This record gives sequence, structure tokens and C-alpha cells, in this order.
Amino acid sequence: MKGQLLKTKILLVCIVFNCACYSQSTLIDVAKYAHPIKIACVGASTVYGANIDNRPLNSFPTQLGRMLGDKWDVHNFGVNSTGILKKGEFPYWNTDAFKAARAFNPDVVLLILGVNDVKPQNWKYKSDFFDNYKEMIGIFRNLPSHPKIYLCREIPVFQDHWGITAKAVNKELDPMKKKLAKEEHLPMIDLYTPMINDSAMFGDGIHPDAEGAGIMAKTVAKTLTGKDFQPVSAIYPGKKSEWFGYDCYDFQYDLLDAKLVLPHSFAQGNPWIWNAYFWNWHPDMERILLSKGFAVFYVNTSDMFGSPEAMNDWNELYNYVTKYYHLNKKVALEGVSRGGLYIYNFAKLYPERISSLYAEAPVCDIKSWPGGVEKSPGDTTEWKKLLKALHLTQEQALQYKGNPIDSLEKLAAYHIPIWHNIGLHDSLAPNEENTFILVNKYVRLGGQIVVYPNTKGKIELHGHHYPIDDPAAAANFIMYNYFKKPDL
Repeated sequence: MKGQLLKTKILLVCIVFNCACYSQSTLIDVAKYAHPIKIACVGASTVYGANIDNRPLNSFPTQLGRMLGDKWDVHNFGVNSTGILKKGEFPYWNTDAFKAARAFNPDVVLLILGVNDVKPQNWKYKSDFFDNYKEMIGIFRNLPSHPKIYLCREIPVFQDHWGITAKAVNKELDPMKKKLAKEEHLPMIDLYTPMINDSAMFGDGIHPDAEGAGIMAKTVAKTLTGKDFQPVSAIYPGKKSEWFGYDCYDFQYDLLDAKLVLPHSFAQGNPWIWNAYFWNWHPDMERILLSKGFAVFYVNTSDMFGSPEAMNDWNELYNYVTKYYHLNKKVALEGVSRGGLYIYNFAKLYPERISSLYAEAPVCDIKSWPGGVEKSPGDTTEWKKLLKALHLTQEQALQYKGNPIDSLEKLAAYHIPIWHNIGLHDSLAPNEENTFILVNKYVRLGGQIVVYPNTKGKIELHGHHYPIDDPAAAANFIMYNYFKKPDL
């Protein structure tokens, strides 16, 4: 009897010791990093935040970021319906998110792929599961940052849907992932056990709600730090910082980086201006508007050149910020240089949403820049990017009719007021090929447009860069046309 008791004690000590060793092996030492620790959350809908209200605020990666704080930088690279199997219906391999996750060069990778693979149309390729997963692990391991990789056990399936069954997940997928973690010497985060009694958080039996996403975040945060966490409430998404004395929230919407800067107190109706390109370039006008109660919004849709895909993103973001943060249904658009392509395209699609357009050294015809067909030197590298973004051949681009100078009738019919700040010596986006053509067409259609030549400061970059003589003049123009009354 004593011998059996001694064996039991030894066994318990070994179990506790092994758990302690395993726990220690999962911890991240923050002190070893000179920068915020970058976490890439790689997965499908449970990472993306399917069925979660206000996803940028309440998804699992966003909540994890709030819990961990400023010394961590958590990004959401989730894509609905995707799986690890290359021959499957929607391989994660083919997504922009996979490319972005690698470019992020993370310090930590959370792999939460597999649940969509058990669908019958995908699981017939399950013999490739280990090879495909090991290949992805190897790709992340070999990044310059050499990240620490965690494999995550799937959350519970409470109701079979879309070919995903609890039996397949628990009896096949789960043992395979445990075996994979062992073979690849990866720590495994158990997202299953903490949620096994929380079926009420799964509206469709598959996807957790915001509260469930919070449990996932708490579980991961404890694994990484060894500390207990509670959900951190927030009104606005992302990380809070300060921009010229105003609260600025940097957040992620799908794969897009966005900023929302808030005034100390909103003017009546919650007005706002949307900066299309080149954040923090000539910010004086925006600072004036902030002081008058406007919010300033920005999203990085770099290298999309106002394409239909960019406009789809803009439409989603417009709907997001007006729905959840009650910004005015009317917005003033601000476009600098190539930003002109964005604001004119969006205004032509949704003129009823626009209070005014402000453009600075705007590109109004792609043949001018980056095409360089006439006087402008153009830019061959940017031209190639543009052709790709707009899905055009060289010949099609030369006949393109989606420029700001084209199809201005609807803007004129909606009486959209426009302001162009120009430099008289701009040879990169020459006025003769851009603003002056647009002005001539818009005025003939009955449109209202102000052209302000800036002449007082030093000019650079072929005259394309110049100081703004009077930022307050443009700010007053925007305010007047928002409220149709003298400046506030």
C-alpha cells in the first residue's frame, strides 16, 4: 500500500513538473524585444470574427491586443472558409492574408487552421494534411524574424453545419493536430476546454460571439504571459495614441490599416473628413477642422489607384464608421496627388454622400501620371502597378474613361463643390493635363469649383510639392459646404 502511494506521489510530481516545463516553454519574454511583439493570428472565420458584431472592435485578435497592451502588436490575418489543405475548396495559401502575414514578419504566429478542412469536399484530401501544415510551419519558421509558432486546438463545435461536424473535429482533426504539434515541437494552445460549456456563446453552433472571442483571447494571453486577464472594454477599435493633441485610434479593418482622429468635442451632426492618401502631409487644414469639431479619417489603400476593389473597401469602411461611430452620412473627401483618383471615383459612385471635395496637386488623368504620355515624365514603376490594380493592358489604359476628368455629369447634377490647391510649376502632374481640363469640363456642366494657386513657398519634386499658402481658406470652404453657413 505504501509502495503504491509512493508511486502515485512520484507520478503526481512528474505530472506537475512536466506541466510547469510545458508552461514555461510557452512564455514570451517581453524584455527580450526592443519593439512591440508582433503577433500574427492566422486562421479562418473564428480568427476573422465571423458573426461578431463590430468585428474590428470585438474580434478575438483585437481583444487579445487590448488585453496584452502597448508592448504587443496583434494583427488579424483570418479569412472566412479557408483551410490548410492546398487541394481544398478555399486554401489559405491563395489568400492575400497569407502574403500579408509573411510580410508582417511576426515574432509570434498563432495557427488556427483546420476546421474547414473536415468538410467532406476537403477532407477527401486529408492524406495531405501533415505535409501541407508542415510546409506552412516551415515557411513561417524561416521568416527573418524566426517567430515562435503556436498550434491551436480548435474551439468546440456545438452544432454540425456546412459539412463541419463535431465528430470529425474531435475524433480526427484534434488527434492529428496534437500529433503535428509533437512532431514539430510546437506548443499547443487549448482553445477547446475553456469553452466546452459555453454553447450559448455560439449562435450558429460554430462561431463564437464577442464574449466567446474574449475567452479565446484570455486563453492565449495567459499562455503567452503566464498571467490571468479579463476582457478590456473599449468604445473605439485599435490602439489609442495622440495626434497633435487629439485622440487617434489606429485599427485594422480586414487587411487595411485605418486611423480615426476625434475632436475634443464634435460639432453638430458629427462631421468628418476622409483623407485618401499620404497621411500627415500638410496636416494644417485637418487640424483646423479638428478644432472646429470635425473627425479625421484615413485608410491605407496604397497602390490601388482608386480601383473598383479600393472603392469596395471604401464603401465597407464608410458603412462601418457611420454605423458604429455615428459619423455624419455626408463626408468631405481629401485627395493629395494620386489621392485624387480615389476621391473622384468614390464621389461619382456615391454623390449623395459627399459634402465637398478637396484636392491638392491632384492626378486627374492616368495618362498624365503615371503614364507620362505627354509633358509629365510619368513613372514607369507606378504605371505597371496601376495597370495591375486596374486590370488594364497598356492599350486599354490609354483609352481609359474612369479618370477624374471623365464622367463629371453626376457630380455637377448633385452640385458637389470642389476645391483644388495647385502649384503653378507642377510638371509631375501638370495643370494643363489635369486640373485645368477638369475645371473646364466641370464649369461647363454647371459645377462649382475653386482653384487656388499656391505661390509663396519653396517648391520641390518638379513643382509637385509646395507649401499651402492658406490652409484656413480650404478649411472654411469645407465647413461652409458642410453646413451651408459661415465658418464655425
